Amino acid sequence: MIISFFALHLFAATTIHVPADQPTIQAGINAASNGDTVLVAPGTYYEQINFGGKAIVVRSQSGNKVTIIDGLGLAGPVVTFGSGETTSSVLQGFTIQNGSLNSSTFEGGGIAVIVASPSIIGNIIRNNVGASGGGGINIYQGSPLVQGNTITGNTLAFTGGTEGGGIDVLTVSSAQIVDNNIQNNFGVGFGGGIGLNNAGDVLILNNTISNNTAESEGGGIWIVNEADEIIVQNLITKNSAPEGAGIYSLIPQSTTGYRLVNNTIASNSASNAAVVADGFSQNAEIINNLVIAPAGQSALLCNPIYKDGPPLVQFNDAFTPQGNSFDGMCAGFSGIHGNISVNPTFVGTNNFRLKDGSAAIDVGSNSAPDLPSKDFVGNQRIINGNGGTAAIVDMGAYEFDPVVLAPKSLAFGLQVVGSTTRKVVKLTNAQDKTLSISGFSVPKGYSVSGCGSSVAAFASCNLTVTFHPLTSGSFKGTLSVKDTAGNSPQVVGLSGSAH
Repeated sequence: MIISFFALHLFAATTIHVPADQPTIQAGINAASNGDTVLVAPGTYYEQINFGGKAIVVRSQSGNKVTIIDGLGLAGPVVTFGSGETTSSVLQGFTIQNGSLNSSTFEGGGIAVIVASPSIIGNIIRNNVGASGGGGINIYQGSPLVQGNTITGNTLAFTGGTEGGGIDVLTVSSAQIVDNNIQNNFGVGFGGGIGLNNAGDVLILNNTISNNTAESEGGGIWIVNEADEIIVQNLITKNSAPEGAGIYSLIPQSTTGYRLVNNTIASNSASNAAVVADGFSQNAEIINNLVIAPAGQSALLCNPIYKDGPPLVQFNDAFTPQGNSFDGMCAGFSGIHGNISVNPTFVGTNNFRLKDGSAAIDVGSNSAPDLPSKDFVGNQRIINGNGGTAAIVDMGAYEFDPVVLAPKSLAFGLQVVGSTTRKVVKLTNAQDKTLSISGFSVPKGYSVSGCGSSVAAFASCNLTVTFHPLTSGSFKGTLSVKDTAGNSPQVVGLSGSAH
């Protein structure tokens, strides 16, 4: 027993504080062993760091807005993962800025991932300059997790550069690019937001990809060569490029193909098309998307330059006023295979949720591959939005929710027996018709009041939930609202305890 305790003590993880224990972040990394944490105090650190293959966590103490790693414009990435790092190597909670690559020797102005698979979580990656690929992040033969980052204001500037103003994924990877905000990036070549070049089975899920610019193709996303990419439930808006302002794909002959599922691609700039499916396309799958283009241009252009095509195109709304909604080899697809060409009627010019009555509600395919269980903002993915006989998925990134209760849960904590505590839930009727409420239910220890028996179209009301425990113990359950909406009953989780 004594030996076991001694061994555990020897190998216990250590937290190294910067600058209290080590003067720089790199010094902290150098001093760390696998399993350790390098915890960085607020401040600006003018350095370039390299994880050196260590399975450690490098994390800010107070968040990415006040903890900055500045590359000073020196040649090379600000952060490098190039020694076989795994997801146990974590970079979290920093601003990564002013990386500068002045030749094609380096890729990844902000972060370079080279045959490695780290976790890059919750950072701001801004104002970096890439050379031949990846202004913000370059991933070469690596499979990292890139999650919850803001990747903004990065540039691919080298005249011989290829793709990825924000992120570049080059050569077979299983990268996961999830829940990021990729905006205002620029590429002299292809893929203002994301560039994918022979990238393998990359997952691109729940990202906002907006206001990116490519001088050639693919303002939002650019895809070339063999591709198994899964591009699901992203909001791709206000990007620009001469060809494929939202997405441009060029896939040569292959037995594989990428998937576009439940994306909202809208309000991108004038181009030949919002989405271009070029080259060998028949193994690509384009399902449940909203592809909306400005007047006079194509929405979805299928234009194979090799022998096969077009892709599998089902249950999409491709729409443009005064233009060809489905164009090229996809011409005539409206009205077949579940495809439509109708203005989807968004809530607003900058709000791409569907309004009640939208033709894109409840008309998708529930059997679409890789369909998430939650929508872009975390609501249930398949909801009966129009009061029909069955719940059918909507097209695009958002699921229309006829009646919304917020918050989704109430925690009353520990209360004294006999005390009374109240919290409020807001009920919003998103429909263009009056909502009739038939009843409420709560578990023992709770009561609910408010809202009455009906709520007008597009109106809200407040429900007051009262926790009044008369005995000690734990009180868990749900507030349930039964009404005439297709997603009835709506529920809110309740929890509390009493002593």
